[in-house]
Amino acid sequence: MVRKFSHDSYVRSVLKDPARTAELLRLASRKNNNLAQFLATVNLDTLQEISEAFSDTVSHGNGDLAFTVKIASDEPKQAELLVGIIEEHKSYPEAGIIPQLVKYWFQIMVRNQKNIPTVAVVLYNGKDPWHIEKETMFPNYPEYYHKIGLPFLLEVIDVSNIFEDKEIPQISPKIALALVALKYIFNGEKLKKHLKSAIEGLKSLPREEAEDFLSQTFIYLRQWIKGDAKEQFKMDFKKCSEVYGYKSIAEVEEEELAEKIESRDNEWIDALLDNGKLTDEEISIISGVSLENIRNRRTQRLH
Repeated sequence: MVRKFSHDSYVRSVLKDPARTAELLRLASRKNNNLAQFLATVNLDTLQEISEAFSDTVSHGNGDLAFTVKIASDEPKQAELLVGIIEEHKSYPEAGIIPQLVKYWFQIMVRNQKNIPTVAVVLYNGKDPWHIEKETMFPNYPEYYHKIGLPFLLEVIDVSNIFEDKEIPQISPKIALALVALKYIFNGEKLKKHLKSAIEGLKSLPREEAEDFLSQTFIYLRQWIKGDAKEQFKMDFKKCSEVYGYKSIAEVEEEELAEKIESRDNEWIDALLDNGKLTDEEISIISGVSLENIRNRRTQRLH
């Protein structure tokens, strides 16, 4: 399977860990009073992901991520109450965000969490300011229907306002690098300026984990940098990463290419297997893939 690190999948890989989502919410709440009020009502130590919330629309909905969290209270019965959090990421203002979130809310919370009160959090890292709190559920209807409110509270976290650059060393490694990547993805000079200090924090992680996240970040950023700036970015990223002895960018690109080739081969093999008229030996000859790999692929499809 080829690793694709678009905005959404990259954000998901970072925030899937409840501890990192909790850190993000705490950071953002410093300049977002509504978010601060919300956090004052819950115990973030009880944050739990609703498993695979984004992968199955029928049973979960396909929002980026979803969590439950318990109310902060000394009263046992009160403290057992759950609140739902839907985390959605956007890199540009999207007119259809309200019906999209309503769909996520229904599939994730109503159908699977017994309609618990929910806060939808939109993490935004676009170029232009975006204010969505005044949008209504039914904007095309007469004004009377505009009074119908959302079935959840909606908070927007603008990445550009979450942290000051001088705070990068105080933020946990993955959150710091991800926030720098998201904040400056459309500003090459500032990305170059702050990339090194963000990467430096990865030294506190196990080497393999640091290399893997660095690779994800490189692949994600590279997809959004075009033209002459792309080669310059690769050189800047290489210098930053090699200072700490991490896997070279060339190795990352070779691995990514190998994954793409494997994915392409598997699609071709699957099509030949679906034909049902060819033996494994014939498929091997046609595709140029080893007989062993053909047989392994057939076995994988049976499980």
